[in-house]
Amino acid sequence: MTRSTPGGSQTQPGGNAARVRIMGTPRSGTNLAKLLVETHLGVPVVFDQGFWKHGIFPALMNGRDLGYGDLPIIVMSKDPITQLLSWFRYSRNDSLFRPARHLGPFLSGPFEIRQDFTQPRMTYRFRTPADYWNQFYFALEALRGTGAPVHFVSYEQLVSTPALCLASISRFLDLSPPFDAGATVTIPRHALAASNDIDRPTGPAAKQGPFDPSRADLASALARIGWRNARLILRDIDDDVLDATGRAGFRKTWRKAIGPAAIARSFIGFW
Repeated sequence: MTRSTPGGSQTQPGGNAARVRIMGTPRSGTNLAKLLVETHLGVPVVFDQGFWKHGIFPALMNGRDLGYGDLPIIVMSKDPITQLLSWFRYSRNDSLFRPARHLGPFLSGPFEIRQDFTQPRMTYRFRTPADYWNQFYFALEALRGTGAPVHFVSYEQLVSTPALCLASISRFLDLSPPFDAGATVTIPRHALAASNDIDRPTGPAAKQGPFDPSRADLASALARIGWRNARLILRDIDDDVLDATGRAGFRKTWRKAIGPAAIARSFIGFW
C-alpha cells in the first residue's frame, strides 16, 4: 500500500511536521483530542490538509494502490444520539449546517453539511443526519479494513478516562515509552473554539462557554431528545458501524439509559 500524500507535505501552521491526522464529524471532540495529543504526547496533529477532517474519507489512489494521506488517523466519535442532538443545537449558528427550528424535521429530512473555510464552500447532502454519521464512520472502518493505520476513540471515554485513552493512542502511534495510563490528565474547564489548519483561533478558549461534561452523557441527551426521536436516529445506523466506533451493544445501552424525562419528552411530541 502506498502512502502518497495528497496536497503536498503535512505541516502545522507553525511549520512543525505533523505526525498524526485527527478526523471526526463536527462536534465529536476533534479539537479536544488535538489539544490532549499535542500537550501530553508531544505529537503534532494535522486536521484539514489534503482532505477535510469532517468529510467522508475520499478514495485516494495511485494506479491500483490505495492511499490514506501518509499519516496515521485518529477517529473521534460521539454516540449517534448525543451527536445528532449536538448538531441540532449547533445548526442555529448557520455555519456548517442549515438552521433548524424543530428537532423532528431536522432528524428526518435531508441533511446538508458545508465546509466552513474553503472559498467557495463545498456542500454535501445526505438522506438524514444519521445517514451522514453512518457513512462517515463506515468509510473509516472500511479504510481500517484495508490495513491503513486507523484508531477509533470515543468522546465519552476521552472525557471520562483521558489518561487511558492517551495511553491507547500512544501505543497506536508506537511511542516509546507509551503514555502512563495512571497519569493525571486535566480536561480544559472551558469549551474549545472550533479550529482548522487554515484559520487562526479568534480568541482564547476562556471566551467560549464552560465545558459541560453532560454533553457526553447519553441519559442527558435522551432526556432532551426523547426515546421516539432516538429510535428514529438509530433506524439509519448500522450495527457494524456502531461496533467499529467501540459501541457494541449500543441498542441495549440506549434502552437502559431511557429515564422518565425521555419518556415524557416523547409524549410531548417532536420539537
